[in-house]
Amino acid sequence: MLRFDFPLQRLPFGKATHTWFAERPDPADARGFAIYYQARSTTPARGFVREIKHTKFISLLGTEEDIFDQIGKNTKHKIKRAIAEGGLRFSIIENPDEVRELYNQFARSKGRPPLDERSFRAYWPKMLATKISADHEPLVMHAFLVDEGLKRANHLYSASTFRTTEDSDLRSLIGRANRALHYLNMLNFKDRGLAIYDLGGYAFGTQDPELQEVNEFKDGFGGQLIEESNYISLPLHWARKINRLLPGRRQA
Repeated sequence: MLRFDFPLQRLPFGKATHTWFAERPDPADARGFAIYYQARSTTPARGFVREIKHTKFISLLGTEEDIFDQIGKNTKHKIKRAIAEGGLRFSIIENPDEVRELYNQFARSKGRPPLDERSFRAYWPKMLATKISADHEPLVMHAFLVDEGLKRANHLYSASTFRTTEDSDLRSLIGRANRALHYLNMLNFKDRGLAIYDLGGYAFGTQDPELQEVNEFKDGFGGQLIEESNYISLPLHWARKINRLLPGRRQA
């Protein structure tokens, strides 16, 4: 379990807490501004609003061949092609500024908000980020929240240069590199003694074509569909509702 504390945005006192991968919420947190992400319990908790969260787990137990055998045929082909092409370089990102820059550039290309600075700064000591580059230029970046105790790596942020190029060949290369990066991440985390590679969410039952496409991408790696829970304390739940009505709103 990982726990992070944050100063409140609009109040000069108190704090908000983010807790990841707990079994279920601590009843004492129901009185404060608390959110539990991807708790393993799937039942209601007094004093919290439960949101259903689905994700896909890839087992990192067994051999490298066992991991590769879980992957679908089409995804395997693209991974093999990316690795065989040469010129692609896998590396660990040590500088959080690089992760921030890559993610924010990607977010702008998709019309999304930039990376949340409070969360990112707090999470970074428990994160590991990787990238694949070609000719010293990054193509794809993945960043994970890592719980060493639970032996779990959670895919938290990703970015690519896919939307910033019109070159169809380069777009295809980036797509293959993205799949290869996931596979190389799995092997890296396996070597670090982790057991679970969490693909970072799954839009179960969605009718949104874009989210369906993301689901299909994740299905290509095999794995097991898991139901977990996000629990939001009632004070935080109502504070967020009020916050949405205020100018310049920001969430706890």
